[in-house]
Amino acid sequence: MTDSEPGARENGHNSSDENPGENGSRSTVEGLDARLEALSRQVSSLREQLDDEREQRAELEDQLAARDERIHDLEEEVARLDARTDILEVVETADKMTGKQRTVTLVQHLHRAAKARERRDEPAAATVDRDEAEEALHFPDIDRTTVYRDMERAARLVDGSVLCYENGELILDLEAGDLPRRYTSEQGGGNL
Repeated sequence: MTDSEPGARENGHNSSDENPGENGSRSTVEGLDARLEALSRQVSSLREQLDDEREQRAELEDQLAARDERIHDLEEEVARLDARTDILEVVETADKMTGKQRTVTLVQHLHRAAKARERRDEPAAATVDRDEAEEALHFPDIDRTTVYRDMERAARLVDGSVLCYENGELILDLEAGDLPRRYTSEQGGGNL
């Protein structure tokens, strides 16, 4: 050992303080620490942005669900108004309707109902019982047996499983096939 080394230690100097490599390592660690802190702030900021985006997405999904529900309600209202318009047309001509005309009117009523369900992505089918048939025909004073005969006649008009009469109900299933065009509501009852 030399005399200068102990003196240096006594004066509070450490040989490592004078080591330039150690100073470089300390500055590198401090630089990495600062960079880590900056990256940590960026991650926090990105997490906040992600949370905001998720909230906005949830709000948009809620708005979309509300719009879908409103569209569904409007479609039901349009179908109800269409049915009401059809009833009014039937009322205007009710005094002159023959049995076949009443039968075709029932088939058309079922066809419209099945198509409305199809537009709502439901099975394209519809059912009508005697009370509903009477309402569709808008004949409050029609004899009960006449309505049943009209329903039976409607099932005989269309061969196959598309339209059938079972247990007092007239059942239309467009998924089993199509109605002849002369019996659909698109024809407007022109072939009655």
